[in-house]
Amino acid sequence: QKQYQVYLKKWYSFCSKRGFDPCSVSSVKALDFLAELFEQGLGYSALNTARSALSQVLPPQAGVPFGELPLTKQFMKGVFQEKPSLPRYTVTWDPVLLLSFLRSQSPNGKLDLKMLTLKTVTLLTLLSAQRVQTVHFFDIRNMSITDSIVKVSIGDKLKQTRPGYHLHELEFPAYSPDQQLCPVSVVKEYLSRTKPLRGEITTLFISFVRPYRSVSKSTISRWVKTTLGLAGVDLTRFKPHSIRAASSSAASQASVPLATILRTAGWSSECTFAQYY
Repeated sequence: QKQYQVYLKKWYSFCSKRGFDPCSVSSVKALDFLAELFEQGLGYSALNTARSALSQVLPPQAGVPFGELPLTKQFMKGVFQEKPSLPRYTVTWDPVLLLSFLRSQSPNGKLDLKMLTLKTVTLLTLLSAQRVQTVHFFDIRNMSITDSIVKVSIGDKLKQTRPGYHLHELEFPAYSPDQQLCPVSVVKEYLSRTKPLRGEITTLFISFVRPYRSVSKSTISRWVKTTLGLAGVDLTRFKPHSIRAASSSAASQASVPLATILRTAGWSSECTFAQYY
């Protein structure tokens, strides 16, 4: 709804200036609107969202939604040729760079709360190959922790949630060869340090300065970005979301089965994975 709202506002403005009824105009006029967006510099991905938004408000023609009309499809093919939607990253950084930095921040028990927080959130994001949105929803009420594994269930609707599909339970097995990179050890230390600070707060990640409270998705993203910068990742080229591509690419190169990568990262198809790797 948030994605569509941007283009629906533009559509209503477009129709208002021309005296059109935004809910009953011809498909040709709707294509004029998409063409105007294209001339403003929007690419295929943005126009595809605008097309979907229009399909929600325009009446079907002979039972065919606006977005599925032959002329609309032909227009979108032309847009793709001119401004294709390509992967953000054609190369990525080596996760070893990040893991080496996280290992250097030890022992866990002697880190200050800020660095312990950065280490915990970045390690879990890297190991899960999840979006920042998912990590933001980590809640201690939905976590099971033993000496051998940390399990996390997500009780909120995610970007990839759809009828009949929701993200599976995430698992973070203990890593006995190196306790400084063991997610079980890191999470246990983080929970121990934050227990007297969180009060009734159940979200896993809380601010490391007073007043201690739940943090936003943008804060989680900023923490990941800060850690990547400290690890030596080029932040002029890579965004926090690149940790998802780096993790899944490294797994693929290590011959991890594709089905395992798709399930872990929450992708439903190989086509989605191909956008990252």
